[in-house]
Amino acid sequence: MSRPRLADTGVVPLGGERRVDSFNRLAVADALLTIGILILPAGIVETFDDTYHGLVLLAAGAVAIGIGASGRRTYQRRLRPTAARVVGGLAAAWAVLVVFGTGVYLLSGVTSNPATALFESASGFSTTSLTAFDPTELSAGMQLFRGATQWVGALVGLLAGIVALPGVLRGSVHVPVAQGRRLDRLAPGTITGRRRVLAIYGGLTSLCGLAYIATGMGFKDSIVHAMTTVSTGGFTNRADSFASYGVGPQIVATIFMTIAGTSYFVIWWILRGQRSRFLRSTELWLYLAMIACASIAILLSVDGIALRHAFFQAASATSTTGLASADWTVFPSSALAVLLIATATGAMGASAGGGLRVARAAALVAYARREMRRQLDPNVVTVVKREGALVADDELERLTGYQIAHFGLCAIGAFLLATTGVDIVSALWTAISAVSTAGPSPITGPAGDATTLSAVGRLLLIPGMLAGRLTILPLLAAIVGLLQGKEWAIRRAKRSLRRVR
Repeated sequence: MSRPRLADTGVVPLGGERRVDSFNRLAVADALLTIGILILPAGIVETFDDTYHGLVLLAAGAVAIGIGASGRRTYQRRLRPTAARVVGGLAAAWAVLVVFGTGVYLLSGVTSNPATALFESASGFSTTSLTAFDPTELSAGMQLFRGATQWVGALVGLLAGIVALPGVLRGSVHVPVAQGRRLDRLAPGTITGRRRVLAIYGGLTSLCGLAYIATGMGFKDSIVHAMTTVSTGGFTNRADSFASYGVGPQIVATIFMTIAGTSYFVIWWILRGQRSRFLRSTELWLYLAMIACASIAILLSVDGIALRHAFFQAASATSTTGLASADWTVFPSSALAVLLIATATGAMGASAGGGLRVARAAALVAYARREMRRQLDPNVVTVVKREGALVADDELERLTGYQIAHFGLCAIGAFLLATTGVDIVSALWTAISAVSTAGPSPITGPAGDATTLSAVGRLLLIPGMLAGRLTILPLLAAIVGLLQGKEWAIRRAKRSLRRVR
């Protein structure tokens, strides 16, 4: 007979606090603790510009740290969480962060519109380069807070894709079979994996910030852009994104956007000196080839464009960062088509970027090619390989199902957006860009100005941004939860009616 858990028996330890085994509590506590720590410096900076806003940020940071520390202190892991618990915990953490950010925007007086505050918070934590604010009118502290939301949102996504989900979904579409050993090296355990991911992520952010400072960018601007570049969030404190910055900041942004879209497995190999594995990564070469092809397409189709602008926009689209060094919305249709494909395909797996992911796109092409050959010759025997390893048919079926769900989400988003009055082409582009967590589109402009969309249109983009940041699973979990809640409410209503009778 198994020993009952403390959470099941309700026993209170000597410390007076009940310790429970809840992955939801752990995920929410960690998320609030991280954002609280980042808010405090922003609040201190804000007190010099606006005392009230500074006090709001400091209070919000203190509350987040208090709740997060309390949740951490009363948590004790006793059983390995199931896949449903992990997915539910990630969805809960993202939802709590979005609600928390919405409250900060409303209490600080940045906006009095709850829908606008909700969209801005969701855009930040989903690392989507869309904003309903004029970034030039935000105070220094609020700019730092906005950047921090994207930094935390990407961190949640990284920990989910590298540590949390692979532990319960090994061999699924989230962790391809050919990448199993790679995962073990980077994250042999939960604690070690979290520590290594945080060290790499924080180190890249620090290097990016120092590089921006070295190019002459101001200290505050460097911090904001370091957080939003490494996280592939794309928020800037200028209305024209990076267009008004000089050559130095644009080159730094191009380099770190490319790195941010690179798999953390590859970065780990580089840090460990495993050059042979680095050079054999098919996914890495496909990712770099996509950036190169997009750059060449822009150079060939746009007259007089500088080489740095071509590489900047190619890296921004492929890594799904959403920064802009030029108004790419006026590019010829051939260049726009390439940028759309790069945005939809997205970055590498296990990276801070979004999109369908290069590995999944390559597998989809290989699977389609195999099925076409089978139609022409039913007796032919063909196999699909990834990173040199054979991909089983059941894995291809799961991968194809995920891709269908991804494309279906883009199509539904485009349809709903079109019902608000947006033309179908712009609606499709905007929906794909939102699900890929990029953001900008021809209708929102190169800097992702979401004020060009209606309030309803902005709210319709939020589910797609959620699905793109934490994969589609949390969204499906939320839908299942709503359906279960509906059934529970109906059952309760029927019981109440029976009692009345």
